[in-house]
Amino acid sequence: MCVLRILGAGLLLMAASPASAEEAAADAAAIKDQGLTGSLLAPSPATFAKGVFAVEPYFLYRRGAGSFGPDGVRHASPAGGDQFRSYSSLQYGITDDLALQLLPGFAQALSGDHAIGVSDLPVRLKYRWFGRGEIGFWNPSLTTGLGVSVPIGRYQRLSSSADGFGAGAWMGNFQAQMQNFFTVWHHPNRARIWVNVSAPLGSVAVHGISSYGTAAGFSGTALPATSVQVGIADEFALDRHWVLALDIAQEVSRAAHVRGAGAPVPHSGSRFVVAPALEYNFTNWIGVIAGVEYAPAGHNASAAITPQVAVNMFFY
Repeated sequence: MCVLRILGAGLLLMAASPASAEEAAADAAAIKDQGLTGSLLAPSPATFAKGVFAVEPYFLYRRGAGSFGPDGVRHASPAGGDQFRSYSSLQYGITDDLALQLLPGFAQALSGDHAIGVSDLPVRLKYRWFGRGEIGFWNPSLTTGLGVSVPIGRYQRLSSSADGFGAGAWMGNFQAQMQNFFTVWHHPNRARIWVNVSAPLGSVAVHGISSYGTAAGFSGTALPATSVQVGIADEFALDRHWVLALDIAQEVSRAAHVRGAGAPVPHSGSRFVVAPALEYNFTNWIGVIAGVEYAPAGHNASAAITPQVAVNMFFY
């Protein structure tokens, strides 16, 4: 059902109507002058030119709001899982179509010992296969990304599982993203569709309380979860500065497999995620976006609500 919702939203985005030559020229000029920060969840394409440095710091407050059981019913969760997280997307254009991206971050638990530490470090290479600057619904660009997540975050020997900010294992990541620029009622619009796959490259030793839900005294191994996210996003410009943004995504995950005496029972899960947001773009190269990510439906998954804000900047 959730996948059908995503496909339905995609069909609505195809409602861009044909225009006369004069209107098309005016629309193209409006798109060129429009500032767009980017929606909250959709991955960005490779930078638009060689030598461009894109910086986007994010600030997130992950607030527990229960969890979905195997029947899809939301249940209350024990207090103590709230976290403040921050990360920055740092992307540099190696060529006009090839970019290197790093996402350093840190997190702080808002309960227990209020532990603070760095998160695992994703590193990616992105390549744009086609679509550099073309305008029109039928002129999309395609960017794929391949990378790893370096395990530098705490994950074991914790005071509380909420103090864990990493997986402990190397993770592989693949992304594919398409985007296009067009107008709706002569308002600039950017649509994106993407798939993101994350999978472990190996198991990791686990001792004591950990990110994997193990208890004090535990000793064993864990193979982190594999996850897939498919989504669609749209940004609709109200004027040159104010933009409405919306992400809709379906996430599916295969549970982490933990081995050892007293290991938690694995439960694969899924959730449907919505992230509405509002942007204000000061110029074409700097903008702010604020919104909230939440899951109205799911199975064996968190129902956390995550308000967040980000600042997007380009340096030429």
